[in-house]
Amino acid sequence: AIVSLVHCFCYGPKPILPLSLAEPLHSVAAVVYLASCVYFYKYHWGRQIRHIMDGRFRPWFGIGLASLTVAHALTAAHIFKMFDDGGWLRTVVKIYPDQWQWIADTRLLELYLTALALFLVILHLRGVLTGTANATIVFVGTVIAPTAALFGETFFIDAVAWQHYFMLGPKHW
Repeated sequence: AIVSLVHCFCYGPKPILPLSLAEPLHSVAAVVYLASCVYFYKYHWGRQIRHIMDGRFRPWFGIGLASLTVAHALTAAHIFKMFDDGGWLRTVVKIYPDQWQWIADTRLLELYLTALALFLVILHLRGVLTGTANATIVFVGTVIAPTAALFGETFFIDAVAWQHYFMLGPKHW
């Protein structure tokens, strides 16, 4: 998420790195990101299936995991579009000049989700915040409210949220 954040700043009005450096850096980080998502979600969704089969399913955890999956799927979709068409993001940014800002906010949201969720896991393991209170704070505070704020932001900037995943780049022209 940090490398992707730097990468999207390179499409902003004041690039912090030349694209010739940012693009390969982003590609390597994208592969690492996708591999870590596969590992993480394979474990957690497998665990949810086991809990359903054992009658121990916790719906709040399932809802929170689904919300987190959607937030991470935005980045995965972005990565796949970038790998499919190297000129895709350049085209989207020309049409929507603030798109880099929305992508940056998505990456900041992911970093926030990760940091706060890890903090709350530590509190849970130490017995400070457990049970329903923990689940509510985790899922509302680190997934549901921030994701809603991110989508709400698109009404105030010249960008698109998830719609740009359906746009085609120069590869398809």
